[in-house]
Amino acid sequence: MRIRAYLVGLLLAALASATLIAQNGAPRGNGAPRRTASIAGRVLHPDGAAADGAHIAVYAVREGAPAAIAGTATSRYDGHYEVTGLPAGTFMVGVTPRKGGGFGGETKRPAGTAAESFYPGVADRDDALAVTVFEGVPAEGIDVWLSPAPQRFAISGRVGWPEDISVENVVIEYSGPEMRRGVWQVHDPGGLFTINGAAQGTYVLYARGETPAGPLLGIASTDVAVGPVEDVRITLRPPGVIDGRLVIEGPPPPSSTIRLSPVQTLLTLSPLYPAGDVTVGSDGRFELKHVIGEYTIRLHDLPPGWRIVRITRNGAALAGNRIVVAPGERVTGVEVLIGTGSTPGTAGAGSPRWAPRSAAAAPDRWRADGARSRVSCRRRGRRRGPRARSLRA
Repeated sequence: MRIRAYLVGLLLAALASATLIAQNGAPRGNGAPRRTASIAGRVLHPDGAAADGAHIAVYAVREGAPAAIAGTATSRYDGHYEVTGLPAGTFMVGVTPRKGGGFGGETKRPAGTAAESFYPGVADRDDALAVTVFEGVPAEGIDVWLSPAPQRFAISGRVGWPEDISVENVVIEYSGPEMRRGVWQVHDPGGLFTINGAAQGTYVLYARGETPAGPLLGIASTDVAVGPVEDVRITLRPPGVIDGRLVIEGPPPPSSTIRLSPVQTLLTLSPLYPAGDVTVGSDGRFELKHVIGEYTIRLHDLPPGWRIVRITRNGAALAGNRIVVAPGERVTGVEVLIGTGSTPGTAGAGSPRWAPRSAAAAPDRWRADGARSRVSCRRRGRRRGPRARSLRA
């Protein structure tokens, strides 16, 4: 009986060992480490553009032994790479770019030497940072900048808003040097944020938050010099409004409807929150809501050859046709003069300006077939050259 019980115990132990090996692979006692780790990240050109087609080599770092390649990969169109099948240990990541490689106009990028760069962005292997990976744990965000790598810093701060208002979905859109721009979701309940990877230069940060009464907006700028920027404060406030009028120089265009939209000039906004366009009223008036910062005007549905001649406020021409809107401000007295001149800001400068006396004075100046009817006008200047009229559909 004792011998039988002993044999049964040996059999059960063998079955348990076989099951464990089947589940977890070869035992470590045979000297073959399990290759379940990985290293992933992006390859970037010095100007921030993604580098595609770059060769990535992961070197095993062993004390007293030369570096040996443990895995390789090739970066995709967006610069992303992933080297899998690595054992746990310490590694060094090297990247060799292909000539003229990268995402976004790479055929225009001058061909460079295929010199190897090492993580995080150095040309000398001795200056490379080691990457430690653990069994079964992927190492993410190992971005390699191709030499010469620029200095990158962080911009951190806080988005604030009135305490008695409930704000959700706070987003920061930013734009800076080297055409670097992006969108940052603020998940911290207190509005804290940190934007990484900022190059040296001036940045504009445009924040937006949703409330039951409509969006709140905030804008701020900062400069990145020789270190990280901290305590950037952006206050969300009610947005401003541009209240203006469209004025036509000369005969009106053969169109009964003209639309316009505001264009933020301090930074390029993403399509997440597009600026809505509005239709100019029959009396030539328009109202652009939810604006803050510096804007110009973009016209839609104009026939070929027509353009904005100049934008004025209270009779004074605005530099660069730009309208500055403070939080909660209603900017009035804006006039957008359109015409067919060839030189922006000068076409029709000596033309008289005419406007309908009232909405009832010229109810059908533009008919549906595009023909013009007679308009009762009052003179605003000496009659010389073509007429300028307020738009009436």
